[in-house]
Amino acid sequence: MASSDLPPPRKRFGQHFLRDKQLPQRMVAVAQVGQDDLVVEIGPGRGALTEVLLEQAAGVVAFELDRDLAAWLTTRFAGRRWRLYVGDVLKVDLAACVTEAREAWGLMASPVKVVANVPYNLSTPIVEKLLAERHLWTDIVLMLQREVVWRLAATPGTKDYGYFSVIVQAACEVTRLFDVPPTAFQPPPKVMSSVVRLAPRSTPVVPPELTPYFYQVVSAAFGQRRKMLGGSLTQLGLPRAALEEALAKAGVAPASRPETLSVEAFVRVTQHLAAMMAPQVYRLKGLDNSNAV
Repeated sequence: MASSDLPPPRKRFGQHFLRDKQLPQRMVAVAQVGQDDLVVEIGPGRGALTEVLLEQAAGVVAFELDRDLAAWLTTRFAGRRWRLYVGDVLKVDLAACVTEAREAWGLMASPVKVVANVPYNLSTPIVEKLLAERHLWTDIVLMLQREVVWRLAATPGTKDYGYFSVIVQAACEVTRLFDVPPTAFQPPPKVMSSVVRLAPRSTPVVPPELTPYFYQVVSAAFGQRRKMLGGSLTQLGLPRAALEEALAKAGVAPASRPETLSVEAFVRVTQHLAAMMAPQVYRLKGLDNSNAV
């Protein structure tokens, strides 16, 4: 296609198209995409990553919000084993879309991987959605704003460690892979980027029956992260004496700060508090994308 036919980047969609021709190859390589894999891509842009995925994978299921860009992509990849859903990925049934592609292509037994350069202004809800459906994926490789990846991969005792670090690491093994400079995109963003792997855990760190309580405990702890746990957890509506007794049983001092606790420590605290708590449904939260472009 002529360069004049290329769809221009739209700021309202947070579009920064890949221009580094080696980067898609590198992402596909670290994701170890093979001929038996079905791959989900969110925000294909002008198709730089899509093209490489189609060369390696059994098929690609893509989601694009920009209708004009979607029409251009449909022409570019006509006749390929590629299925495009046009609209907001946050509103679609990912499991149904994956099942439709598997049935259409005879890939019911194929592993499903997510490989994507997602819109940075939607990184929080997209990661949340992928985690909620983590039983579908064998691997997740994403390009995100570098500061977001720092939070995802942060370890206890560091300034980037917080609510989202704990929740994501409870669901996945997180590996920060490599950084990507602004010059890899057109137009260049104002931030550095990083590629991260989120490998869904085969054995959950948090038992399913404890999950809603776990979210409440971690949310309360980091809701007032400057406070000691003995104080911040009073937001759960439990007596201070009962809280301190549960913390002692979990091997955690009431004077501890939330950012010093490992995921496993939060699980232990939850185990000793759950019987006293009322179950509630909590959405994931805690990733500040104010610097995203």
